[in-house]
Amino acid sequence: MPVPLLVFLHGLGQTPPLWQDQVTSLPPGTRAVAPWLEGLRPGKPADFDLEQAADAVLAQLNRFGVDSVALAGTGLGAAVAVVGAGRSPDAVSHLVLSDLQPRAPKLAGLAQRLAVRTMPAGRLADAGLDRARMLRLVKAVSGIDLRPWLGAVTAQSLLIAGGSDAAGTAAARELATGLDGARVEIIPGAAAPVPTQAVERYNRLLYDFLS
Repeated sequence: MPVPLLVFLHGLGQTPPLWQDQVTSLPPGTRAVAPWLEGLRPGKPADFDLEQAADAVLAQLNRFGVDSVALAGTGLGAAVAVVGAGRSPDAVSHLVLSDLQPRAPKLAGLAQRLAVRTMPAGRLADAGLDRARMLRLVKAVSGIDLRPWLGAVTAQSLLIAGGSDAAGTAAARELATGLDGARVEIIPGAAAPVPTQAVERYNRLLYDFLS
């Protein structure tokens, strides 16, 4: 039996069409939506707030008239999914997380800001961002620590990491220790973002898990 609703959540510097290969492979009877993360939508500049973004995701329950949702997120979208599942455990049945760190070290935030300064303007424009706004967003998310939320999560959880991403693999295993009954899958040879770099394997893991 398909989940009532599957919500795909993109990461920072990405857009909802990141999930096109997942949406086009939806099992029959599955409803899905891939919204912009609150605070990242082009044309609506706003400060990013993790809890507000999670609440906006949970608002999809009322929009679609369902009692629970499954959340599939990558990067910042995965962080939003964890917070949503922690804030409203009964509303989230499944979590599928990839490319996620349980906490964001300050040095990592500095490295990201340096990377943004050299990022081609066209790549930023594709995500509806300019360099100044991207730098503000990176600074806003650089201190995220998901560990306080993990104990409240009751959703069935699947963590997917790419085998060529040593930091991502270690992070998935660390996150799994805080999520009751969580399962970890490592896709050999894959890199981040896993949903686009290992489409067939990711889709198989995702939809088998949700079924």
